Amino acid sequence: MYPEMSSLSAGSFHIWMTYALVIVAILGFAIDRIKAEITALVLLVALLLLFELIPLKSRDGKVLLDTKDLLAGFANPALISVLALLVLGNGLWRTGALDWAIKQLFQRTGRSYKSAIFICFFVVFIASPFVNNTPVVVIFIPILETVVQRFSHSPSRVMMPLSFIAILAGMTTLVGSSTNLLVSGTMVELGLKPLEFFGFFVPGLVLAGVGLMYLLIATPLLLPRRSSPVRRFISGNHRRFITQFTVGNEAKLIGARICFNLLRIRGARLILVLRGEQRLIPPYQALAICEGDILIVMGTHDALAEAQTKFPKLMFTTSGKEALPSSKLESRAFLSNNQIVVEIMIAPGSQLIGLSLEEANFRSRYGCLVLGVEQHSRIARVLTGRTLLEGDVLVVQGDHESVERLRQHSGVVVLDGTARPLPGIGAAKMAGVIFVGVVLLSVSGILPIAAASILGVALMLLTGVLTLNQAVHALDRQIYLMVGASLALGMAMLKSGAAVYLADGVIGLIGDAGPAVILSMLFLLVALLTNVLSNNATAILLTPVSMGLASGLHTDPLPFALAVLFGANCSFATPIGYQTNLLVMGPGYYRFSDFVRLGLPLIAVLWATFSLFMPWYYGF
Repeated sequence: MYPEMSSLSAGSFHIWMTYALVIVAILGFAIDRIKAEITALVLLVALLLLFELIPLKSRDGKVLLDTKDLLAGFANPALISVLALLVLGNGLWRTGALDWAIKQLFQRTGRSYKSAIFICFFVVFIASPFVNNTPVVVIFIPILETVVQRFSHSPSRVMMPLSFIAILAGMTTLVGSSTNLLVSGTMVELGLKPLEFFGFFVPGLVLAGVGLMYLLIATPLLLPRRSSPVRRFISGNHRRFITQFTVGNEAKLIGARICFNLLRIRGARLILVLRGEQRLIPPYQALAICEGDILIVMGTHDALAEAQTKFPKLMFTTSGKEALPSSKLESRAFLSNNQIVVEIMIAPGSQLIGLSLEEANFRSRYGCLVLGVEQHSRIARVLTGRTLLEGDVLVVQGDHESVERLRQHSGVVVLDGTARPLPGIGAAKMAGVIFVGVVLLSVSGILPIAAASILGVALMLLTGVLTLNQAVHALDRQIYLMVGASLALGMAMLKSGAAVYLADGVIGLIGDAGPAVILSMLFLLVALLTNVLSNNATAILLTPVSMGLASGLHTDPLPFALAVLFGANCSFATPIGYQTNLLVMGPGYYRFSDFVRLGLPLIAVLWATFSLFMPWYYGF
């Protein structure tokens, strides 16, 4: 690929220094006590100093690698598309745009967690061979996030399998992965026949099937349970808040029969209805809701936030009086896009102790609306007459400035990590339309996924679905630095000749072995390199090598091309190996070592399967 580096002596120092940096990078990323961002920065600085202070030159004196080349990875389209897709996913989450899809999923699975996960993975496996697997994973990340959140499960148990299943399924057809197309295109450039669409479906399906069985067995054993700090604090069934609603002119509720799940919101339960002087308690005997009824509801933090958006004319009340401003202007302010819901705790010695919610008057004092109260883990049936006590936890709603004012109040403690954005009316539909548009543009080939995702981010900003600060906070600096530095390392391996030297050395050791052994070792070499270089770079680099081996052995070139194709798709051992791994790294709260723990044995299993099946299938 780089003829000027065909001789080891042309850049032997840079080759060995690059190998040393590869080892340092792997160790740094694998040690959890060292932040990945620090390792990435150290790696990048080392590469810049190495190739600037001791330039890598060809025999005619031309500089082969400089700072511009090393930093080019930070503008890599794959990296930019991953960051943009993270912002789009954040927009879907903030607006609740996937609620309809999730409800449809639960209706068809009987609200079973295992059934919902199975259906998601099944659809991913069926779709990935025919649609580029990156947009498929993009679609299902927020869906799986919502599923695990509603059942209080760990996202780390499903996000990495999501990526791996998409990669495995993409091995079965020509368009399942961009790597497959690159191998086929390189064969055409070498004067050989291109791969057929289903030309490797059977061996691909065998590898994918074995990989799926491995994931089914190994995922519960090897992947740790990890959740965000937010979910660790507010998830589960132990945190319930009491709130009072006054039914206004809410068409969705008036006339509806009273039942426990009246609001049809997961985590919300109706426990009492006040109608004038009447107290209606279960069983409700098929009574209907009337305007002016006061509903006493027990619900989770998330359920109260969802109720505020789903029923804008269902007014939160304290002591029998409306807590939501009566004027339309003020009401719109409490339903705008910049509202958040957060939990606060009454601090010891607070001046609020002994006051009722009405006397505390959070709305006029702090610009916040109290949505619910938990008193020492006990739930009272009404808020009327209840006084605030030390340690009480309140769910409050307000804009960022109001919450910051509360944070300065010595009598309350804002519980960091419990904040949840409250989407504005209509934002969910707009976010859904934008996201679907991005997926269709990328799948149809009208725009590359990087261009389509950047367009989607711009539309979310212009339509008010996201603010600029929200979009910036959705970006993951760990992914940005890790990928940028890793791409620089991959560029150093290619330009210095380290990758070619390694490939030549391995091929030289097995050159006298039989076709089956050479085929097996070629797969392993490609599978290991693809987790350090990009999968596309590995495919381009080693496809000509594989064709040369087939020619030297006077055998069918197809199995050797497939060794490169399948090996280059085995990007399971590192998050930088493939784009979908990067996409799930943040939502799954993974560390670099998690990919090594689950992905490296998967590569070994696929290598053994390939080594046994391919020689038999192709008659070696």
